[in-house]
Amino acid sequence: MRFGFKVSGCFGDVLYSTPVLKYLSKCHGDKLDIETNYPDVFKNNPCVGIIYNPEKGEIMPHDQIFYECNGHNFGDIQKQIRKMHLTDYWSTQLGFILNPKEKTLEFYPSSLDIEIPKDKYIIINPSKTWECRTWPKEKWEKLIENILNLGIKVVVTGQDIKYNKNDIKTSIYVENSNFINLVNKLTLSQLWYIINNSIGVITMNAGLLPFAGTTDAFIIEMGGAIDPTYRTPWRHGTQDYKHKFVGGSCNLFCQSDMKYNSSGDIKLTKGFPEHGCFENKPTFECQPSVNAVYNAILELIIEQK
Repeated sequence: MRFGFKVSGCFGDVLYSTPVLKYLSKCHGDKLDIETNYPDVFKNNPCVGIIYNPEKGEIMPHDQIFYECNGHNFGDIQKQIRKMHLTDYWSTQLGFILNPKEKTLEFYPSSLDIEIPKDKYIIINPSKTWECRTWPKEKWEKLIENILNLGIKVVVTGQDIKYNKNDIKTSIYVENSNFINLVNKLTLSQLWYIINNSIGVITMNAGLLPFAGTTDAFIIEMGGAIDPTYRTPWRHGTQDYKHKFVGGSCNLFCQSDMKYNSSGDIKLTKGFPEHGCFENKPTFECQPSVNAVYNAILELIIEQK
């Protein structure tokens, strides 16, 4: 019987575990069976044997020896993913840390089965997660207009979202023939090819950030309350490969600082007291302006000429 590997969490959490899986597969000289709530992340992965999806009632045999990466079941332990890269967080639970060249995130797409947009295009990911890593819709739409004025197409990906309960629009939309809406239309493999063939991806700290890290695309990472050191994907042994971080005026990165859980008012196991600004500022000064992101795009275009 092969060894097993169990990993659960959100989409990004699971992606950050792929280098750990690869290292363990190399150590065993064999594939590992895997149990995960995101089975599509591991489809075609040469390090994986049988894939079990617990959401479909598929459970790894109880007598199988396995490694486990569990990021959300802390019990009463004082524990938090705060000042550590997620790949390191997974591996240290198992007793090791990977070197920079071993930390590259991996995804193995199926064969290309869609048409890639013609001409140059930039991908945006207007996701809605925690407040500190959700850019206002108005800023996304202004940025899109600026990009389109450069004669470059804009492709929006992800899932339908509502920015507030009274918003009848479920996604970002701009009336322009060069605006391509692929929301809810792509498989993971199709999304991978769309990203890999773009001139750049613009995203905050959301699932598309680590997923873009499995491609060779340029990543413009927008700032928030989490220090990018602990989220930027590693590629070719560095976090600087085809990557630019664009932050705001505040660089305290309060949600990457353990001092905000030191008062004893709340257990670390409760996670963040709130997903806002721990400095109680009225706005998220850690987020970039539209002009700052636009200038990063201009720099990217100049570099690629």
